[in-house]
Order: sequence, then C-alpha cells, then structure tokens
Amino acid sequence: MEGEEPDPTRVFDLVSDSTRMGILRALADAYSEEPTDPWLEYTELQEAVGIRDNGNFNYHLEQLGDLVVKEPTGYMISRIGMGVVSAVSSGALDPERTWGPIDAPGACYHCEDSLQLHYEDGILRLTCGRDEHAIPLSVPPSLLESHPEDELIERIAFLENRWGALLRQNICSECHGRVDGEIELGGARSEHYHYHGHCHRCGFQHGIPVGMYLVSHPAVTSFFYERGVDVRTVPFWTLEFCKPHSETVLCTDPLRLRVDVTRENETLSITLDRAGTVTATERAQTTA
Repeated sequence: MEGEEPDPTRVFDLVSDSTRMGILRALADAYSEEPTDPWLEYTELQEAVGIRDNGNFNYHLEQLGDLVVKEPTGYMISRIGMGVVSAVSSGALDPERTWGPIDAPGACYHCEDSLQLHYEDGILRLTCGRDEHAIPLSVPPSLLESHPEDELIERIAFLENRWGALLRQNICSECHGRVDGEIELGGARSEHYHYHGHCHRCGFQHGIPVGMYLVSHPAVTSFFYERGVDVRTVPFWTLEFCKPHSETVLCTDPLRLRVDVTRENETLSITLDRAGTVTATERAQTTA
C-alpha cells in the first residue's frame, strides 16, 4: 500500500506454497520456450500447473501479485518473479543439497596434502580433509550440477576470481550492494595481510588474500595473457602470489604492500596502499 515501507521479505511468504512456485515455474518455462511470446492463457497455465480446482488456483494466482504480469492476452512471469525462480533454481536456498567430492588441483596451504571440492550445508569447501584447513567458496549448486566435470575447475575459478574485481569496484559479490573496506593484518588461522570489506546492504564480511584481490586486475590479466594464459580461469589456490603471506611489506605507516607475480623469466610487481588501490606496477626480468 502507498506510504508503507517496502518489505523485501514478503516474497518468501508469497512463494511459500508449492502451487505458487508451480505457477511461477510454468510461466518461467513458457518464457524459456518462447521469449518473444511468453504469455499463457488462463487454461494453459492451469493445465501446466496441474490444479483442477478453479477456486484454489485463482487464490494462489492472485496471491502472487507483482511476480506475475496479467494482461488480456494472458499471464507472463515478471522480472521479479523470474528472479525468484532463478534463486530457487540455483539450489543455494536448499539446505539438503550435497555434491561431490571431486579431486581438485593444487595442495593445501597449511599441510600440502591433496585437495577435494565438496558441497554441503550451503557451502562449497576446498579441503584436504581437515575441517580447520578448509576454504569456503561462494559457488552455488547450479554451477556444480550444470557443467561437465572436465570444465568445472575453470568455471569455479572464474567465479571466485571475479571476487577481487567486484571488491575493487566496491561491489558485494553476494547482493551487489556497496562494500567499503581496506587492507588489514589478521586472519582466522594465521596473521597475514588481506582485504577486509563490509557490505552495507546485506552485512556480508569479505576477507580475501591480497594476491587474490589482484588476480583479475588488468595488469595481472594482461601479464598472463601475453604468455597465452587466461588467469581468470586459473584456480587462485594454485597461484603462488595468491597464497597468504606472499605479499612483501614495504612500509607500515603509511601501509604499502608489494605483490610479485612471476611467470617464466619476468616478474610483475604491484604496489598497493591501505585502501587497496594499486599505486604502482613494474616489470623486471628474473635472473636464473
């Protein structure tokens, strides 16, 4: 109603019934099959959902409100409704979802044992088998279940490696709200410099090693691309400069850190300030 504060949590009430989700899925399927003509007539929609009771069907259809667009030509899923279907389809909201484990390249940061990827309790974990060594990754089941296994590592790497790019633009990878942060010394397991960001919208706390913060920086991507490598698809945990403690402290007041990226016989050195801003880059030949 006009004058009321918007309540974004209301959508969970709207789709808490399986019939309503069935309506949204039927309309989403219609959009998928005919994106230029996604409309379903009332009887077509009712048949697709499989509800014969007109009164029951009408009630749930009405409850969906702005999640559905109603016109004389029929019904169509709205952009908000499609967002709901996408969120549910990702599997990220299903606490029972499990996947894996599968073998992963690289070695554990802490013990150098081999690694596996395993999804459980809403988190994809990169683990050597010891819970205290596990690294949580923000990857939904939809990615894990939709791509061939021989492509999965690159897809996971790409999704994770864009994290730093988003943070450098003050964007939260979880809700796309504004993030403010800076480079800090600390860590859950060991003291190291990392970028810590706070999202003002959803409250998510971002903690990312300095090297990983830079992995998708243009200076780094071009450095690798010149050598035939798309570093955006390389797992960050296999890159030496992304490991905790790989940075060099040039000065503490004001804070200046240097990250060295070495490939073949050349090293790219990147200097950052406390805000995470790249203040200088330099290339130098590496002596054997």
